[in-house]
Amino acid sequence: MKSSVYNITIIPFLLSALVICIAFYAVGVVEKNTASQQADTHISTVITDIYENNSETEAITEKLCKEYELKAQTLSILISQLPGTMIEDMTAEELRITSGADQIAISDRSGLIIFSTAPSTETEYISEDFTEGLTKMNYCRTIITKSETGCVFEVAVSRRNERGLIIASFASSALNEVINYNGSSYAIHKSSSFIPGTTAIINLESNRFIAHTNAALIGTECIIDSTRFNKEKTYFSYKFQGKPSFVFYRYYDENTVIISIVSKDYVYTNRTVVVMWLIILDAIIMTSLLLSVRHYNSRTKTSDISTEK
Repeated sequence: MKSSVYNITIIPFLLSALVICIAFYAVGVVEKNTASQQADTHISTVITDIYENNSETEAITEKLCKEYELKAQTLSILISQLPGTMIEDMTAEELRITSGADQIAISDRSGLIIFSTAPSTETEYISEDFTEGLTKMNYCRTIITKSETGCVFEVAVSRRNERGLIIASFASSALNEVINYNGSSYAIHKSSSFIPGTTAIINLESNRFIAHTNAALIGTECIIDSTRFNKEKTYFSYKFQGKPSFVFYRYYDENTVIISIVSKDYVYTNRTVVVMWLIILDAIIMTSLLLSVRHYNSRTKTSDISTEK
């Protein structure tokens, strides 16, 4: 009899504990896989946005190059028609304004700058990037450089009346706006992410953030060891800001990786809820079972006493 009562109470308890453990593991696996798929989708969206933004930036850059090269060639024609007046500051300034250039420089056949709207007391020569144009006819080349104020187009074209080059510099506010608007950080904020979650782009050569959901961290060093990113795409566990988290990542190119960090508490939210409800349900069932067994034992004892009498 005691063995039967033991089986009635202990076996259901063990079975319910086993069910809770299986549910804990199974729901956790499902939620982790779901989070991994969501992270992969999010990172794919970021990569697609970056490609689209780069294509748009390249298209605008190409358009501006053609526009500035046309202005520089027009400037070369104007200067060839007014060779004797270039020493007059007023004429030079008028030409600069007419062409829309920020600076104008003219070199002789040796590359020595013989005239420039930028004041300088030192002897200057043209950039080595343009020296090949000193021996060519109808030379035209554009170099884009980045400064603190943004992108600068330097356009070098052949002089029309004699050997040498005319170099016009154009600072493009339009391209700067596009680059700022279509930057990596914008691509991160544009695409939907986990809530809460952190997305960032890391340059593995410098181990610094080149984009981050927290703009204040852009340019700062990444605290995650770069050796952890040893596969094309996967995830690993990491304690981020004091919280156990998953770091999902994928390579954008050889030296750039995009990461999405999500806390494990968020990933396993449903598992916690499911297990809590199972524990509550199990407690109710076990309590009911124990009360039933107790009531059964009480009735059995009463029946035994009546039989003895």
